[in-house]
Amino acid sequence: MLYYKTFVSENNNEWITFIHGAGGSSSIWFKQIKNFKSYFNLLLIDLKGHGKSKNIDLDDEDNLDTTNIQIIGVLDHLKINKSHFVGVSLGTILMLKLAKTHAHRINKMIMCGAITSFNKRTVILYNLANFLKNIITPISLYKLFAYIMMPRKNHKDSRMLFVKEAKKIKIKTFRKWLALLNEVKSTVEDLSKINYEIPTLFISGKEDHMFVKKVEKFVSENKNCILEKISKCGHVVNINKPYIFNKLSLNFLKEKDEKSKSAPV
Repeated sequence: MLYYKTFVSENNNEWITFIHGAGGSSSIWFKQIKNFKSYFNLLLIDLKGHGKSKNIDLDDEDNLDTTNIQIIGVLDHLKINKSHFVGVSLGTILMLKLAKTHAHRINKMIMCGAITSFNKRTVILYNLANFLKNIITPISLYKLFAYIMMPRKNHKDSRMLFVKEAKKIKIKTFRKWLALLNEVKSTVEDLSKINYEIPTLFISGKEDHMFVKKVEKFVSENKNCILEKISKCGHVVNINKPYIFNKLSLNFLKEKDEKSKSAPV
C-alpha cells in the first residue's frame, strides 16, 4: 500500500485528500497542513516511487489508472467513503481521471497549477523529454523541466523544492514516470472533452505560462468550475503564494452552496 499520513480534526468529519505531482511528495503541502487541519481531516499520500513510498517500485503495467486505484485503495483502507481532493500539477490530471471514474467518491476538487491540455510550449517540452531521457541523467532533465516551467526569480522556492524532492527518487523509478508522458499527453486531450459535474476550484498563477491559458479555456467550458488567477505567481501556487492559496481553498471547501463562490483575498 502507498505510504500515507493523516491528521484528524475534532471539529469536522469531512476529509481532504492531497495528491502531489511527478517528482514531488506529500511534503510539498507543508504550508497547508496547519491551516487545513483546523477545519478538516487530512490524508496525505505519497505516490509510488515518491517520498516515503520510494521503495514501492512501479510495475511495467502501472499507469495513471492503476495509480488512481492505489489512491482509492488507501481511502478504502481508512474507510473514507467520500473526500475533497486537492492536487498539484500531475496530481490534477489524476484527479480529473478520478472525477471520470470515481465521481461518487469526490465532494469538491481544488486544482493547483492544473494541467488540462498541452499548448505549443508543452508539446515542445514533451518532445524534448522523449529525446533527452536516455541522453542526460534524470535529475538533470528534471532540473531543466523545473527551470522551463518556473523560470522567474520569484519561482525559485518552488523550483528548488521540487528539485530537492526529485533527487530522492530512484533513477529507474524516475525513468518509468517519464515513460508515462505518452499517456499523460493523450489523457489530457481526452479529459478536456468531458463535462464535469463536481464543484471544482482551479487556482493558477498568472505566470504559469505553460498551462494557464488552457485552464482558462477548460473552465469557460465547464459550468461547475471556477478559476482564480494569482498575480506574481507561477506553476506551484501552494508554495509560491500559500496564504492566498489557503484562504481561497478553505473558503471554497467550507462554502455549502453548490455554486461555491470564492471569497475576496
